[in-house]
Formats: sequence, structure tokens, C-alpha cells
Amino acid sequence: MQTLVYFSNDGIQVLQGIIKGGRLNISNFKTLPVEAGALINGVITNEEAIKQTITEALKESPHLFKNMKLVIDSSLIATKNVEVPKLKPKELAVVAATEFEDTAGNYDALVVDYAHIPGPAGNNLFCCGVEKRVLESYVTLFASLKIQIKGIDVGLNTLIQYVSATKDFKGMTFALNILDGKNLISILFENGIYIFSNRSRLLSERGTDAFADELSGKLSSLIQFNKSQKSEHTLNMSLYAGLDEFELNRLRALNFDPDLNLFIIPQTPNIKNGFVMDETFDFGSFIYPIAGFFAGIKPINLFAAFKKSNVVKKELPFEYKALILPAAMILICLIFFGVFFGLKYSAQKSLEASNTYISDPNNQAEYMQAKELTDEVSGIQAEIANIESINTAINSNPDLTSDKLTHMATLTNGVIALNAMDYDGTTGAINISATANNEKEAAQYIERLKETQYFTQIDYTGYAQVSSSGTQTTTTTTGTTSSGFGFSAVAYLKAGGTQ
Repeated sequence: MQTLVYFSNDGIQVLQGIIKGGRLNISNFKTLPVEAGALINGVITNEEAIKQTITEALKESPHLFKNMKLVIDSSLIATKNVEVPKLKPKELAVVAATEFEDTAGNYDALVVDYAHIPGPAGNNLFCCGVEKRVLESYVTLFASLKIQIKGIDVGLNTLIQYVSATKDFKGMTFALNILDGKNLISILFENGIYIFSNRSRLLSERGTDAFADELSGKLSSLIQFNKSQKSEHTLNMSLYAGLDEFELNRLRALNFDPDLNLFIIPQTPNIKNGFVMDETFDFGSFIYPIAGFFAGIKPINLFAAFKKSNVVKKELPFEYKALILPAAMILICLIFFGVFFGLKYSAQKSLEASNTYISDPNNQAEYMQAKELTDEVSGIQAEIANIESINTAINSNPDLTSDKLTHMATLTNGVIALNAMDYDGTTGAINISATANNEKEAAQYIERLKETQYFTQIDYTGYAQVSSSGTQTTTTTTGTTSSGFGFSAVAYLKAGGTQ
């Protein structure tokens, strides 16, 4: 039996089961509640709170974390889908590492691994890089609980592997939307193959009309992306995990495309429940740990990569290696002849002095006082480390600078009129309202924004023809009416460093 654990926004999800022949039989599931703020953006910020929750769960079920694999998700995880020729494993590892060289400055000490995923022309390489401090927070937590970690995978890869291994999704073109609290990950599959993914944070309250409007806007962006690629496979279905029927019906009411079907993701036939349920099992809510069982032909294991990164050492030149043994023998001889004759006498004197010092009541009192002070200092240092971890997680939010705004303004090329530009420091969203001479210039401006690599996503809501009257003086005309194409977009800045 294998255990998959996922740290969601609602608690720690634990799923146990056996996968054989591509079929998963679930034997147990549980959600362990943790206090709010204990996990921020995939980084553990309150280790004691989570440790207490796991400790209490182990008292009730000692084998709950046996043979455990972790699935993690965070905006601090960098991913790339790379088309590669047939290479050896060592060569593929080099390709994965070099894929993040250009973006390494935005992250702190990346740990990199890869997996194989289907591509249009064969197998592609799914590369992922995770900041070392993110992995370290999980490794330290479970090491303190004496729980062994078998592997660590990333959420996006597990979802791709699950869809690729499920016959029901073969040849289908659809969007898979995963809601974890207010975090939304939308994944586009064309003909059963992973094409594109987008991460965003929803601002409206769950279950409201505004929430349905936000979901509709995200779905519209996926449709526009699919059409912009001029794909022969039309997006005709959108599946949702973590969404209830009430919320889905509100979204259906806003659906503007009669050919697009919206469903809650169903439990596919390759997944069975092997337990007597005393409560309703929500397949969509446990999609990450479920998908974690589908590892593919070459599983991602960031835990192994993390351990390897801690022991990597530079190779010494051959000349230095040849000198190691003679140098060591000379050093041993010098130590032997220099220390041997005085060792016994010195040791005896040191022992007598130590016994006298230890037996002194004043020294014993000072030792106890020093021990108490050391314990207090350790407690203070632990609090400081906790605060620094929280600050680090908070500082991962994007920060806009004037250089980026200036660059965005220059991208208008004199043919786009920027009417308004607002920035939301909480979400990292820049709201742009502008007017173009024609629809082609509007689309080209959006493409120039994407090429800056400043943003994780740009939601382009389309254009509308507008007209305005005013006085225009030239050599021949006065008081004419001008027309253009008004459009708007929302651009979300990348996290992980100062923008």
C-alpha cells in the first residue's frame, strides 16, 4: 500500500491505496485540518502547528503515513514543456537543468527534475524546478516526526500523468480546472495531449455571482488561446475539480458558447473505492493525491534530487588525488612522533583538572544558569526563523517597478492609446484599458506584452469598436469624428522576486 499526501489550503489530504496495471484501488482517505496561515504559497510557515496535527493523527492511526509520497503545489515552482529528441537519461537531466538557466536569477537555489509526457511528435520533457527552501520545509518537518519520504512530485505533473494514463481522456480536447480554496489552475489538453497551463487567484467569495464571473473570464481566456493557436482541435468541454454543483450551475448560466459543455470531473473507471464509505468521497477534492499515484515511466522525485544537491562535490584533478595518500602517511607519522610521548601525561593532567572544575559548586551553578539561558536563546531563534519564513513567503508576491511600467508604455509603438492602467499589489494584476486604430494592432500589443516575460498570464477580453467626436486641425480638415477599437486586458506579474 502506498500513501499520497497533499498540503491543500483546506488541510492535509492523505490518500492510501494500491495501483496495479494502471488501475488505482483507494483503501483510505482523510483530511487533517490545520490552522489558517500554516501554509502560504506552498511554503510551511508554522511547522509546530502542522507537526501537532500530524502527531495527533498518528496516535489514532500509526500507519497513516507509511510508504509516503508528497505532492506539492506553489507559484514558486517553475515548469517547462520541452520537445526533445531521443536522448539518454543523463543527457535528458542536463537538458532539464539548462532549461532554467535564464530564469535562475528569479529563484533561490533551484532543485530540478524531469518526467516524460506525451507530445505532438512523440515524448516531450516536462521539466520542473523548485526552490530548495520550499523542499527543505517539508523535509525538515517529516524528519522531525521520523516519517520517511519516498518521493516528492509537483501537482501539475501528476495531473498530466493521470490524464495521459486514463483511456477515457484519450483523443479529447478539454480544459481541466482545479480549485484549491481560491487558487485556480487551468490546464488545456488538445487531442489528449498537454498544451498549456495557467495559474491565478480568484478574488471573489465562493458561491457568488462575482465568483462565477471570474471563472467565466478564465474560461474565456482559454477559449481565446485555443482559437489563437489555430488548432484543428476545438475546445468543447471544461471539467472542474473542487467546484460544487451550485457554483457550476451559476457558471453554466454565463456560458456564452452553446457548443462548450461544463461538468464536474467524474471519477474515471480506472479508479475504484475499496473501502466502506461512512461519508461522501469527493473525487474532485482529492484530485491531487489521486493523480499522484500515476507516476509515468520516469517519476519525478524532487526528494532524491534535493538530497543529491546536498552532497555534490567538485572533482579534484588527478595530480591532487595522487598526492593524497603520501601526504596522509606523512601527516600520520608527524602526529604519531610529535604527540605520542606526551599524550598520556597530558591526558592525566587534563582529567584531574576537569574533575576539579566539575566538582566546584560555583561552576555547577553557573552551568545550570548557562543551560537555562541557552534554552531561552534557542526558543528566541526558533521564533525569529519562523518570522523570517513567513516574511519570505509574503515577499514572494510580485512588486511592480517604474521600469516595467515605462517599458509597457513604449510597447504601444505610437499606435495604441493607453486610457487607464491600474495595479493590484495583492494579486499582482495590472488592469489595462486602451484604444487601437484597428483590431490587429490591439492583438499585436497583447502579444508584445507576453513577449516581455514579465507575466504569468495575460487575460485579453477582446475588443469593441468605439468612436469619439473632437476638434482635429490639419491643413485640410477641422472637427472630424475619429473611431477606434477599445480593448482591455489583465496582466498578472510573475512571483518569486522583485519585478
